[in-house]
Amino acid sequence: MTMLSSCWTKAALLGSLWAAVEIVLGSFLHNIGMPLTGTVLSALGVCLMVAGGQLWPDRGIIWRAGVLCALMKSVSPSAVIIGPMIGITLEAFLLDGMTRLLGRTAPGYILGGALATTLPVFQKLIGLVFTYGLDAARLYVVLYEFAARSLHLTGVGPLDLILLWLGSNLLLGTAAAVLGMRAGKHARELPDPPSITGTDQTTYSLGSPDPGQRFSLPLFAVHVLLVPLGFIAIRDLQLYFSAPAIIAYAVCTLARYARIRRRLTKPRPWIEFTLMALLAGFFLGELAAGPDGGPWTGVRIGLQMALRAVLVVVAFSAISVELRNPMVVRWFLRRGLSPVSAALDIAFQALPAMMHAIGEERKFLRHPMVSIARVLAAARAWLGTSTPESIVILITGPQGSGKTSFLLALAAALRIQGKTPGGIAAPVMFEGSERIGYDLLDLETDERVALARKNVLPTGISTGPFTFLPAAIAFGELALASAAARKTHVIALDEIGPLELAGKGWSPALSALLLSPPGVLLLVVRPDLIQRVLERWNLKPAHVWKPGEVTPGEAARQIIATLSYAMPQ
Repeated sequence: MTMLSSCWTKAALLGSLWAAVEIVLGSFLHNIGMPLTGTVLSALGVCLMVAGGQLWPDRGIIWRAGVLCALMKSVSPSAVIIGPMIGITLEAFLLDGMTRLLGRTAPGYILGGALATTLPVFQKLIGLVFTYGLDAARLYVVLYEFAARSLHLTGVGPLDLILLWLGSNLLLGTAAAVLGMRAGKHARELPDPPSITGTDQTTYSLGSPDPGQRFSLPLFAVHVLLVPLGFIAIRDLQLYFSAPAIIAYAVCTLARYARIRRRLTKPRPWIEFTLMALLAGFFLGELAAGPDGGPWTGVRIGLQMALRAVLVVVAFSAISVELRNPMVVRWFLRRGLSPVSAALDIAFQALPAMMHAIGEERKFLRHPMVSIARVLAAARAWLGTSTPESIVILITGPQGSGKTSFLLALAAALRIQGKTPGGIAAPVMFEGSERIGYDLLDLETDERVALARKNVLPTGISTGPFTFLPAAIAFGELALASAAARKTHVIALDEIGPLELAGKGWSPALSALLLSPPGVLLLVVRPDLIQRVLERWNLKPAHVWKPGEVTPGEAARQIIATLSYAMPQ
């Protein structure tokens, strides 16, 4: 079976492990109220990536694993996913960049790990300023000066505390990198553990939304636009204008998104907003230096900071939910990200097993080196034993024998049986008695576009008298990728021919499907090309059907039986 590059496949396993750490240990640390949870998770991520780089020294594996882990944050129960996704991605690119600059050496891993672990510091500072405005920085300086006067501290400025925080993260990142190098070497020496399984794999998928969640692209644009407009309103308008507008927006948004309501029913964000407003009201009012100081000034600044925080939390929570919109996911898939999509499928398939391998959280934190070596060995074993296999069925016959008509009738029979197939069919188009080309039909949505035509400007791939239209190729790739992302049980691809054998046409899409296959993959192939297709993709078809030798109804019943056996309920 043709797969993605070895690097992408291994990165999928590392990304899945990293996501498991974020989901399992992140939830555990948040639930016990551990301070600096982001820093701890960042250090664990560095340790895991360095260890993975030792076990699988493929160039570029670290940044790929980071991108995949960031995308997998879509399964997190958190309402806000944008910040963690950015942090994970930057951490991976920084670590990978230092290993490229200094090589896969101890200095490269240590310096990369140290710098990567400082990212939570900058992310937290930038997040505070973005959420509360520049008044948050002013409040910090005034609070520090007040504390320094009260405690009679001299010689230490407000910047020194931040530098101390930064320095502690540098040391933590250094330790994490050293630990990761040791764990990677230990993992190479460990034997593969027994095969592991986790919870139902269908629990995890890209962009999994809440049941019943409605999505709206216009609303997505509104949420994005209202952030800067809200900032301007809070800054320039009187509070009796801006406050009702922000509160009304928050109420409407909370009414629409259950995920956000669950987050904001917890007391922590409201305590934080209230505390910041009270501190600003006191310290930036009466105790603030300058002619603008005064009680009302502090109250106004505090209320503005609280309003800004509510706007940011609510808007970005809504944006995070809308990013799970299947239409948004499809948009990214059609931007040439088929390797990422296929690797994500592998990562999601491995996620339950990786979460199971992490084991009990406290043990993981007490013995991180041994635990990381153990889960890496488990990932290596999973990679060797859990490679997905396709149940491939061929529909074959000479030109004009009715292969596509048989496929369309089979799709209709499957729908009657309650299985909606995905993928594409290519019905021939005639003008009178002349064959003028082919259309492309999305079997799931019934959308149809022109695929190939005679006598048109050759702007795309040409074969014989026909020119394939680039827009139709993109349409077909999207239909196939979307069906795979939705875990459609039956996916059809009409057809695999000389273009695909040359690496063109649907060849990349077929390779991606074989990497993370559906229950049944229906391929339309001409008889004279069957052997070459089987050898090219190392396929072992379960059936080879010819129109006229089996009816669409019989074929549908065989597929249903195959699915019942392969994926028992």
